[in-house]
Amino acid sequence: MKNYVLPIALTFLFSCDPGEKKIETNTKKIEVSKHIGLIEYDPLVDTLSFDVCDENLVYPYFHHKDLSFKGEKPAMVNKYKMLFEPTGKPGSGYITIRFIVNCNGETGRFRVIQMDKNYHLKSFSKNLVSQLLEVTKSLQGWDVLYEDGRSYDYVRYVTFKIHEGKIMDIMP
Repeated sequence: MKNYVLPIALTFLFSCDPGEKKIETNTKKIEVSKHIGLIEYDPLVDTLSFDVCDENLVYPYFHHKDLSFKGEKPAMVNKYKMLFEPTGKPGSGYITIRFIVNCNGETGRFRVIQMDKNYHLKSFSKNLVSQLLEVTKSLQGWDVLYEDGRSYDYVRYVTFKIHEGKIMDIMP
């Protein structure tokens, strides 16, 4: 049950800008609420080298359940096991890294939220967070979202269950 609370809580935490955009494909009309999963460009943390295809149409993480990382979750978990060094610092809870996968399968606009076991905001050690962020940024092989022959941008997230500076689980 706890595994379902986190994605729902994150949806509400990251909501902003209630604008909507309607697009028509050959088969159906799609309404995309801009406020769900939106990650605005921030010149203080984002690089200019990352572009999205349509700033007003970035699909939320739940629109594309079948999309994945090349090699699926085991390949992703393996990458973290190889590159992450446990810090051993006290602190338990969750760290979620959200980002956009653009229409070319490239990633950018990384955002981090840190929470304790009760989903209250907290701060983990800088070393722990920066390691997780750097490994997440290095992941390559995200699927491209295609709809009626056109590729789209979408939001992804990776949540880490942390216990005393060690990764206990990686979700989804």
